[in-house]
Amino acid sequence: MHHFACYYSYMQILDRAETYQLWDQYWQSMKEEWFKVEVRQDYTGEDDSPSLRAWLAGDKEKSVALILEAAHSGWSKQYKEKTDQGVLMRRIRIIQKPYTPYTAWEIEHYKRINIPGGEQIFTIDAQQAKNLKLPSGDMMLFDNRYAVVCGYDDTGRMSQQTFYDENDDITSFLELKSSLLDLAQPLQTHQ
Repeated sequence: MHHFACYYSYMQILDRAETYQLWDQYWQSMKEEWFKVEVRQDYTGEDDSPSLRAWLAGDKEKSVALILEAAHSGWSKQYKEKTDQGVLMRRIRIIQKPYTPYTAWEIEHYKRINIPGGEQIFTIDAQQAKNLKLPSGDMMLFDNRYAVVCGYDDTGRMSQQTFYDENDDITSFLELKSSLLDLAQPLQTHQ
């Protein structure tokens, strides 16, 4: 896999503690589309929810019940506000088979919460994307004007985000989005 090595004069690399305000500014200003690509196969360092813990312990029934309980959490409410405003929410998940336990849980979450909430979820087999210049973590686009690339440490916890604004050339991110959408398959809710 190739990785981004972009250097712009205006981009800001912020550690986790510094990211919230700028990320929220990008999110709040968004009016048309949010696009995200997720590359990592395991985010357990980032997500230690009771639902995930139950899934990893083998109690899938409890895990799904906890997923459904979380449907009204703060993040889900923010999503709903944006979809209610007509913002197109799209996510592409790069996957490797067999799924890691985390990926299997995350896909269940997408089927139960994200898709019914109005988000379009797509998958791409990692082998199909091997010639693309993927970020090593995640990439998000806000109205095709702003970009954020997330960096993760060895435990799978997000350690920093790199922000690109209207002063930066985000052409490479827009081209990646287009290439990914050409390869993407909609996630089936009944797999």
